[in-house]
Amino acid sequence: MRKRLIKILDYKERQWLFKAIFRMIISDKNVAKEEVDDLLESLKLVAGKEIVDITEISKSPEFLKPLKPLKGIDYHHAFIILTEVVRVAAIDSKIVLEEEELLKEILALLDFDETALTKVMEWARRLAIVNREENELKKELREDYQSH
Repeated sequence: MRKRLIKILDYKERQWLFKAIFRMIISDKNVAKEEVDDLLESLKLVAGKEIVDITEISKSPEFLKPLKPLKGIDYHHAFIILTEVVRVAAIDSKIVLEEEELLKEILALLDFDETALTKVMEWARRLAIVNREENELKKELREDYQSH
């Protein structure tokens, strides 16, 4: 599903999404393996499978420029970008203040009204809880799995 949705975005939107995901991952200073995996997967969707050196791309002058507003894009595209960024923020089972601040900035850059922030933050926190519950369930079920 993710792949299909990201492919809907045009090249500029996918580049913007990748930069937003990268910033979200480094915003809490505690990078989870799942976040890096997500970044690599997104990079493949944005740039193609031939791109393997994420370090080189993340140091490029274009990549280091701040995110610019994506005003005027289709709502469906803005929502895809937003949900992908929120998913990455919640993947480590918590939402920290730096991630909240970046989400606020991203919402504004995507031209969402300020009232959307509360709804998005509530959803992001619930998603973080679901991710934590999934990780706990994974550990619990492993103990009961027949093919130890």
